[in-house]
Amino acid sequence: MKIHVYDTHVHTQSGDYLHFDVLVNDQNVPHVERYANAYLCSLGIEKGSIKQGRCQFCHSEIAMPEVQAQIIEQGYSIIPLQIDYSLPD
Repeated sequence: MKIHVYDTHVHTQSGDYLHFDVLVNDQNVPHVERYANAYLCSLGIEKGSIKQGRCQFCHSEIAMPEVQAQIIEQGYSIIPLQIDYSLPD
């Protein structure tokens, strides 16, 4: 299965930084932003707390079997790359 990788960077109002990839097949490209928001929500980050964000196409590749299974089941797969939480003062 050929998939498309969307490189995503998010900065929150509280100073947190998240970097992750959203992987989708051809049919789910229009839903990439919704999938990114669902992932953020699963981490407790609401859309209103995002100060700056970017989700852009990076490249296409052949998916590994685990990624294929996730895309078939839920329409997308997420690869977390970096999460930096701000430290409380």
